[in-house]
Order: sequence, then C-alpha cells, then structure tokens
Amino acid sequence: MVPEILQSLSPALREKVLAACVPLSFGPGKTVIEENSLDQDLYFLQQGQLLVRALSANGVEVAFRVMEAGDCFGEFAAIDGLPRSASVETITQAILVRLPRERFLGLMRSEPDFAMAMAQMITKRARAMSAQLYEMATLKLGDRLRLELRRLALLQGFVSGEALIYPAPTHQALAARLATTRESVSRELSRLAHAGVIVCGRQRIIIKDLARLTAG
Repeated sequence: MVPEILQSLSPALREKVLAACVPLSFGPGKTVIEENSLDQDLYFLQQGQLLVRALSANGVEVAFRVMEAGDCFGEFAAIDGLPRSASVETITQAILVRLPRERFLGLMRSEPDFAMAMAQMITKRARAMSAQLYEMATLKLGDRLRLELRRLALLQGFVSGEALIYPAPTHQALAARLATTRESVSRELSRLAHAGVIVCGRQRIIIKDLARLTAG
C-alpha cells in the first residue's frame, strides 16, 4: 500500500522516496522502536497494525494511538535527532519500509513537495492531538468512550436506534484512541454493558440504542 503521505506526490517523486527506503517485516507482538532509543529513522507502514505506547511519569503504560496501513511514524526524531518519545509495537504481522534519517533530511532539503507533504501531515496530527487533549480536559473517560462508540457506529452507517460495531476494536485499541489504559476501558465497557446500553461479543459491540448511549 502506498503511504498516505506519499499519495499527493508525483509518481516519479514517490518512487524516489520509496527507492531510498529499506523493507522490514515483523511478526505480531514485536517492538519496532523503543521509547528513549536513539533510532532516528522514518517509517512507513504498508501492511498490518501497530500500537503506539509510552510510560507515564508514575510508570503506568498508556497506549495512545493505533496505526493502520498507510500511516507513517518517527518524524519527530527524524527531524530533531532526539530520543524516541514513545514505543511502537506490532499488533498483527506488519510490513514496513524504513527511510534512514540522512536520506530523509536530504529529501526534505531537495524536494519541496516532499517537505510540504511532511509539514501537512504533522499539522494534521497536531490538530487531532489538540482535539483529543480538549476532550480529555473537558470530558470524563466514560463520556469520551460513549463519543468514540458513537463515532464508530456512524462510520458503519448507523445514525439511530440499534447499531452494530463490527469488527469492534480491541480494548487496547480503544484505550489507544482515548489515551488511557486498557483496564480503564474494560471497566467502562462493563459499566455500559451492566446498564444494558451495549452488548459485547466476539469482535462486536451492539449498541442497543444510540440515543440512550449519547444521553449518558
């Protein structure tokens, strides 16, 4: 799969970037980069799912993003040369390509279209992070979870009444979307299930009534 950030580039420039990359493959549950490591390369995910996680100041592991095919990561260290701010591990079998930092910086200097695509991607992520931080500051976890379930239902075409989320994200994936722990998400889902708002099954979540879900 062509990485999303490269899709706006000309075919020639896209091929130039990919030709500078090194192919990689990882099995499930493998570490791609480790928090605080000195690896400074940029990565493109071509197949599979990855989990981004970090340790909080009090030692609690928090997952805050799930990456899908087409995503890229590692741009902070590739740009500023500082240690990694988070760890990335595979959820599934994953195929990636790695763009070494020196080649990345060369492309940033010599190819304005590539540099602009990187700037647009970083801006997009910053806006998404700002929205997430706003929700974290103003909403309790239970409310954020209800909003996320509502978003997932809308993505599958449900706007009212009963809704089916299938395949449902794992508790770990939901925790990553909500910047919290898997245990916290499990507790909140159990509360919703006990209240009869949702029914959880294998790879599925049934929302009994969307209006009741969002009413809190």
